[in-house]
Amino acid sequence: FKVAGNDESTPASGFKYLYLTDDDYKSLKEGTVGATKTKGPDGEDRWALDDIIGQIHGIGVENLRGSGMIAGETSRAYDETFTLSFVTGRSVGIGAYLVRLGKRVIQMIDGPMILTGYSALNKLLGKDVYTSQDQLGGPQVMHPNGVSHEIVNNDQEGVHSMLDWLSFVPKDINSAPAVIAPSDPIDRDIEFIPSKTPYDPRHMLAGTEDDKGNFISGFFDKGTFKEYLAGWGKSVVVGRAKLGGIPFGCIAVETRLSQRVI
Repeated sequence: FKVAGNDESTPASGFKYLYLTDDDYKSLKEGTVGATKTKGPDGEDRWALDDIIGQIHGIGVENLRGSGMIAGETSRAYDETFTLSFVTGRSVGIGAYLVRLGKRVIQMIDGPMILTGYSALNKLLGKDVYTSQDQLGGPQVMHPNGVSHEIVNNDQEGVHSMLDWLSFVPKDINSAPAVIAPSDPIDRDIEFIPSKTPYDPRHMLAGTEDDKGNFISGFFDKGTFKEYLAGWGKSVVVGRAKLGGIPFGCIAVETRLSQRVI
């Protein structure tokens, strides 16, 4: 189909209707579309689309009904249990919608989440605005806007992140998160000392190394802090870690200035 714009030179001005040329309309089986015959600016015959029915019946409304049921179940599941999605490849339409409904998202670097493809949007806009799916739902979009909690490079890294996340989750709503033997002594000293000048709050939480490579312990057990939503809300640092083997969620304030180049 084609687009009849209010102003053909300015796609942002909107459109009047979608249409088929006379030849395209006659090439379709009867009943494929519902259309009204009209005239174009040059007097050519056009068929303004009222309905797109399709040539194969049984895969339209039925699919939407099934998608709606899955979306409802996913939304309820988030309220009743733990939900976590790992986007390993292109997630389109209802697939992207379900990921968002589950709220907790780990996204692989080459796995865009999109409602529709960039070529369809370009066709609707009447010009090539987008050149890839990543511009619509890639990590550079979904991580800064807070949809994706974490970005991974490959499947192995993603599965490891899922297992790490699950280690903070209780087995049911009536249980406490699992406590493991602490990797650091409970009575250890916290060696990191906040300075009066702005510093990285992650060093306070997880510890850091000095110029000589010596580890300076932070508040939580060594190696257990995991930051989430690092690309979103730069003034706040959130994550999970263990203290004495006990799972914790943590929130810290980023006091340093941050920049974002658009």
